Amino acid sequence: MLGLLASMTVFGLPLAIVFGIITFVCLLVTALLGYLVLKGKFNIPFAWHMRMALATIIAAIIHIMLVIAWLNG
Repeated sequence: MLGLLASMTVFGLPLAIVFGIITFVCLLVTALLGYLVLKGKFNIPFAWHMRMALATIIAAIIHIMLVIAWLNG
């Protein structure tokens, strides 16, 4: 069942690859928020950096599960 979901296409790409792209974008946004908070460039609450980090971890876990299901299916 999960293998079928992983191979489902979105914009012509398997869902596992789409979640990889989403994970990478979340990682870049997390790093950017951390950098902006560290340098004091913008008044962004640190909590937003932590929320983005949590979103990155969740997207990465979903991505890993989909890739494993895709390779085994």
